[in-house]
Amino acid sequence: MDIRERLRTIPDLILAKQLNVMTNVQLDDYVALLHSFVEDFPAYEAEIKAAMERKNVKSIIERLKSIREILINIHADVLADECLKRLNSFDKDRPDKIEAYVSFFLSTLTALSIDIQVAFFREEENEYLSTPYSEYIKKDNDIKTILAVDDDTYCLDTFKAVLKDIPCKIVGATSGSSALDVLKKLKPDLFVLDIEMPGMDGIDLAREIRKLEHNAPIIFITSQATKIYVRKCMQAGASDFIVKPINPENTVNRIQKFL
Repeated sequence: MDIRERLRTIPDLILAKQLNVMTNVQLDDYVALLHSFVEDFPAYEAEIKAAMERKNVKSIIERLKSIREILINIHADVLADECLKRLNSFDKDRPDKIEAYVSFFLSTLTALSIDIQVAFFREEENEYLSTPYSEYIKKDNDIKTILAVDDDTYCLDTFKAVLKDIPCKIVGATSGSSALDVLKKLKPDLFVLDIEMPGMDGIDLAREIRKLEHNAPIIFITSQATKIYVRKCMQAGASDFIVKPINPENTVNRIQKFL
């Protein structure tokens, strides 16, 4: 699978037509734009969050406009169009509504940044992924088992509620050590691991899971998109990511790929 095919799998990039007509030079320029987005996004995110803390609506709008231009350049057209609609409908006297959208928007951009980084990592490692992970999971009539690990029981309950219509069994654990105890009796079909946990974090837990020769896909739950962070996750065995705060539709789509 080459980089064109990997980029086509990113849902927020509308590339079906563009990639078909890009020359190799144009593709290189486009990939450079994606790298710039990944590099610059943490700074944009920090600036917007700072503006939100100051309740500075003007600054928030200016930064959203800047990000929208970047989204247009990288062909994230649906996100750019939605951002424009929101900008045109903002009520400057209702900063609470603006902040609610901005929080959602930032989580969406975090997911986009991670998806791009995953594509680049797999290209760099020459990871062959033309066969979907679902092909590696035995197809039968059994209900698939997900081991979900999060030290916050509210997040576990939210995750279970989001997947209530998906035919699967969810086993919850609130720490890395308790998850390893579960694995003495259970062989899950999918792991969903929060990263930020006291003691053994999700990345360390993933490494232990692999040492125990559990090869089922691992989905990390995170709110970070820095390059070092994402690379550590990929090296620990990440198959995909779910971004906090959890978006129900996005979560269902990502989980269903593996069941």
